[in-house]
Amino acid sequence: MITTAPLPCWSHLLRALWADPVGNVSPWLRPWDTGWVMGRSAWSLAAVAQAVAKAKGRAPRVLLPGWICNQSLWPLRQLGAELVFLPVGIDGHVEWRKAPALGPVDMVVVVHSFGRPAPLAEARALADKHGALLVEDAAHALAPVPGIGEAGDVVLYSPHKLLALPDGAVVVVRPRAEEDWAAEIFAARADSPQHAGKWLARRLIQKLLPDGLRPLLPQGGQVDFLSDPSSGALPPPCRPTALSRRLMGSADLTEEAKRRKANFAALARLAPAWFEPGEAAPYRFVFAPERPAEVYARIRAARLPVESWPDLPPEVMADPGHAEGAVALRRSLLLLPVHGALESAALARAYAKVLS
Repeated sequence: MITTAPLPCWSHLLRALWADPVGNVSPWLRPWDTGWVMGRSAWSLAAVAQAVAKAKGRAPRVLLPGWICNQSLWPLRQLGAELVFLPVGIDGHVEWRKAPALGPVDMVVVVHSFGRPAPLAEARALADKHGALLVEDAAHALAPVPGIGEAGDVVLYSPHKLLALPDGAVVVVRPRAEEDWAAEIFAARADSPQHAGKWLARRLIQKLLPDGLRPLLPQGGQVDFLSDPSSGALPPPCRPTALSRRLMGSADLTEEAKRRKANFAALARLAPAWFEPGEAAPYRFVFAPERPAEVYARIRAARLPVESWPDLPPEVMADPGHAEGAVALRRSLLLLPVHGALESAALARAYAKVLS
């Protein structure tokens, strides 16, 4: 079945029943890194901010790209962090020349949107200038590649967004960060339990049902292109489930990357891609049709998955300085799934009917 969420492979599920639930983070680490598994990357970012707040003795000032998901910032806001946003260009890259006007910061966050490596040289220079922690938000990245996981002091991955996992985020602390950072961030991890039964039941139903029955199932997502999901409190941080840690240990990231690139290429024959993934595994197929709202409605009418991204922070939506970048991107880009459980030929046939 064509779904937005990745579906588990039978062999992975079978291995997960017997594997030791340790959670293998080595695919996300370089040889000199320290890392561990947490529940969700939004809470991982808050854990980093909490460590900075303890070191500074005050709420941290956090610099973020304006083109970022507002819901993911909810834990940061609960900590009382001061959030400041830099405009991005129509290419999605941060306009670093505007950073001096915002003053000193304690954290610089760079987002590798859709798994596309973001330029980091200017971010690294700005963080060094202010003695700030440079955080790479790689929640859309499958694994480290050239340009991702190299320059940051802390790198955040979110395997549950790209693999068939009920939860699971990876926090990586680089050698250039002070030793006590790792201890403080690790101390902020959650210890409350999490359960995977509901997730597993839903994914098994999706996997067992033939794609022909998809039009009969409830359709998730936003009804209209310019609507955003309702924002609110995120579930409290929980440690990852044993099932997630087992599935992470059995995941073949090389094969997942190969399949994602093949699915991306299949869709790119139907519509011009907004970016080329290069060595990175794409998170979604992203394109910018001439009439995005109309195309969005047409895809939904065909009962196929389609998304817009992101729900921008209210500070960004209200600031005219972001209109030509973040706001324009929010109003022009559509996202289609490319995860490894999909078959390229079936994916192309389904979307060809609405994109041709």
